[in-house]
Amino acid sequence: MYPKAKHGESQCASRSTKRHFQGNQYMEKSDETEQSTSAKKLKTAISDNIVYNPQHTYRIIEYFTVFTTLAQMLICKECKKSMQFEETGIRGFGFKLIVKCTCGRTEINSGPLIHTGYEINRRLVFVLRLLGIGREGINIFSGLMDIGQGIAIGTYDRIVRHMHEVAKSVFDHLTEKVVDEEKAENVKNERPPTELKISGDGSWKKRGFTSLFGVTTIIGYYSGKVIDLVVKSSYCQACVYWRKKEDTDEYTEWYEEHENECFANHSGSAGKMEVDAMKEMFSRSEEKFKVKYTNYIGDGDSKTFNAILNLNPYGDDVSVIKTECVGHVEKRMGTRLRNAKKTHKLGGKGKLTDVLIKKLTKYYGLAIRRNVNSVPNMKKAIWATLEHLCSSNENPRHDNCPAGADSWCQWRKYEATGKLEEYDHPPPLHPDIEEHLIPIYTDLSNEDLLTRCMGGHTQNANESFNATVWRLAPKHLNSGKNIIEIAAFIAAGIFNEGYSSLLKMMNQLEINIGPECRNFANMYDTQRISRQERRRLSSTKEARAARRLAQITTNEFHEEAEGLLYGAGIAD
Repeated sequence: MYPKAKHGESQCASRSTKRHFQGNQYMEKSDETEQSTSAKKLKTAISDNIVYNPQHTYRIIEYFTVFTTLAQMLICKECKKSMQFEETGIRGFGFKLIVKCTCGRTEINSGPLIHTGYEINRRLVFVLRLLGIGREGINIFSGLMDIGQGIAIGTYDRIVRHMHEVAKSVFDHLTEKVVDEEKAENVKNERPPTELKISGDGSWKKRGFTSLFGVTTIIGYYSGKVIDLVVKSSYCQACVYWRKKEDTDEYTEWYEEHENECFANHSGSAGKMEVDAMKEMFSRSEEKFKVKYTNYIGDGDSKTFNAILNLNPYGDDVSVIKTECVGHVEKRMGTRLRNAKKTHKLGGKGKLTDVLIKKLTKYYGLAIRRNVNSVPNMKKAIWATLEHLCSSNENPRHDNCPAGADSWCQWRKYEATGKLEEYDHPPPLHPDIEEHLIPIYTDLSNEDLLTRCMGGHTQNANESFNATVWRLAPKHLNSGKNIIEIAAFIAAGIFNEGYSSLLKMMNQLEINIGPECRNFANMYDTQRISRQERRRLSSTKEARAARRLAQITTNEFHEEAEGLLYGAGIAD
C-alpha cells in the first residue's frame, strides 16, 4: 500500500520560522553508486604510522612431540653430543626453553619480552577482551587447552590498567580528529564551524533500569563518528568492602586516599545516568574541543534535553535545539497500537493483528520521512495511511493520498489511468478498530511533535555503537567500570576508524604486529565495507522487511491454529 517513495519528491515551502532546516539524507535522490556510512568513515582512517614486524608470528605446537623429536635428531656442533630440551620460568603463557648438552646450557625465551613480561600475555588479554572474555575465560581456555595455569590476578590487573591508559589515549586522539571533520562539514553546509549537530543516547549494562553501569555517547551528525562518551558507575568494590567500617577513624583515613580513584562516579537511579552524563559532556565541550553542541538529536525516552536546557551550558546567547529521532517516534505508534489491542481486546482475525500493527507503524514512519521539510505534508500523509485502509468501494477516502500514476495508492493509480471502475477495494478496517485508532493518530500527528521531526534525523548510529560496546563487555558477564570503559574506548575506535584503531592500540601496548595480524585487520575492514554496501541497497532492505513481515504472519497463523500454549499462570 505504501511502497518506497522517491527521495526529494516533496517541495512544500511551508516550514517553521523557529527552525532552520539544513537538509538530510532523505532530501537527495538515492544513488546506488554512493558509499555506505561505513565506507565513508573508514575512508578517512589513517594507518600510515602503524609499525609492522614482518618476521613476527605465533604458532601452537605440542611441546613433547616437537622437542622429543628434535632431541633425537640434533647434536651440539661443539661437543658433538646429543642435546636435551627443558622448560622453566613459566609466567602465564610464556616460558624459557633450556637447551642442554655437555658444553653447558642455553636459555631461550618462548617469545618476545615487554620489559620483564612476555608479550604473549599482554596480547592474549587484549585480544580476548575483544571477544568479551576476561581473566576467568582466559584461564579456562589455557587449562582445557593444556597450555598452562593461565594468568595470575596481579599480572592481569597490571595489563588491564595499562590497556585502559592506552585505549583512552587513542580514543582522545581519534575524537579530536572527528571534531575537525565535523567543523569542515559545517563549513561545507554553511553552518557555523564550532556549532555542532550531534545525536546523544545512553545504554545500560542491565535491562530494567536497575543497572550499576551505563554508557552515554555523543555522535557527530555529518561524520557519524563518536565525539565523546562517559561511563557512569554507581558501584565500587573497595567501597563495598570498607562500608562495614564506615564510622571508624580507619575508614576516614582510607577514604581520603581512595576518593580520587573511586570507581563510583554516580549517585542516584540508573535512569539518571544518561541525564548526568549528557550534562557532563555538554559542560566540557568548549574546554575539551572548543565547540558547542547547538543541535541535539534525542529519542524522547528520558528528560535529558530538559536537563540540558536547565543547565544552559552556553549561556543565554546560544540555545540548544532539540530534534526527535524519527525511529523512536515511529516506535511510539507501535507501542500505542499494541497497548490499544491489549486494553480494548482488539486482537483476532480481521482486527488489529501484529501484521497490521507492523504495517501501520511502518507507514507512519514513512509518512514522516518522506515529508521531512513540511509539517503540514507530514500530517496529511499520516492521516492518508489510516484513511486509505478504512476505504471501501462504497466510501473511498483517498483525498489525502498522493495523486498520479506513480502514487503508492492503487485507487489513485487507477484514477490517473481512467480505469477507476475496474478497481476493487480490499476489505476495510473493522469499525471498532478505526474508532480506537483515531485518538492515537490525533496524538501522534500533533504539530509540536512533527515540528521536532523536521529533518528526518535518527539515532541509528548511537544504537549501532551501543551494540558494539556490549559485544566487548557482554551484559551477562560481570564487569567493573574499568573494563566497561576499555570496551567503550575500543568500540569507539572500531566504530570510527575500523581495525586500524586496534593496530594503533597494539603499537602503544608494544604488542608486535606481524603479517597475519595486519592482513586480518585490512581484510576485516574491507569485508565490513562490502557487507554494508550490500545492506544499503534498496533491494536488500526490501527483502529484510519482507522476511520480518512473513515471520510475523507465520507466528500469527501458528497461534491461531494451536491456541495459547505459553503464558504466565497458563497451567493453573
